[in-house]
Amino acid sequence: MSKRRFRIEAGRYGGEVAIGTVSRDFVEFFEDQDEHELIETVQGYEFEDDNMKVDGAPDISEEFSAWHECDDLEHLNGAYADGEWTVTEVPADGSDDFSYDESETVFEAYHLFDREAYHMDSPPDEDGEHIIPVLAFHSAEKGGFAAYFVETDGENFDPKKLAFSSVATNVAEIVENVWYDKELIEPNFDYNDTTGKGYYASVGYFNTNWHDELDTYSDGYLSEEGYWEGYEDYQSEDE
Repeated sequence: MSKRRFRIEAGRYGGEVAIGTVSRDFVEFFEDQDEHELIETVQGYEFEDDNMKVDGAPDISEEFSAWHECDDLEHLNGAYADGEWTVTEVPADGSDDFSYDESETVFEAYHLFDREAYHMDSPPDEDGEHIIPVLAFHSAEKGGFAAYFVETDGENFDPKKLAFSSVATNVAEIVENVWYDKELIEPNFDYNDTTGKGYYASVGYFNTNWHDELDTYSDGYLSEEGYWEGYEDYQSEDE
């Protein structure tokens, strides 16, 4: 049978999230401040406009220039984890990967796991190098995010073979990785084109001992910890 090619997308809403270290004074100042004032102050650095900053606000950090560069803990860019998944068949030769027609179909994808990158709103009783004052900033957007391509040997696309992981933060939950038939798919950002819809921000205290880092989720770990067992059970439903 001849090859077939399918484009998968995770939805039209999502955005960019950055989580990074800032000064403790900055976090303490904005713990009880309005979110809008926090956002305005952060953007005041990016636009080099001191009038946007709240009076009396401490420096964010020594070298802070823009929120998307404050990302030593996390930097994500993608669709929201609760978005609408779609699949569209495209030419098998890759000549028109981003064609849009009536063949687009909505389906439900299997959520393999959620990687946690939360921070606490108030300082914990404990202290130490593992407690880091942070800024989490999210640019909410609408448009085209990463696309994922699946090729078959002539078979139809099987929605039950698609699985994804996400990252949960205080400001958004974003799709991170996508698999088809247990094979990780490389994201394609060629048509990543979005329009900004708003900003969200939060400060707090990040416990690095609780940081659910991506490196943990190796192929061996996913198998040993039973993640694929749930996926296999999901595939066998209604057979």
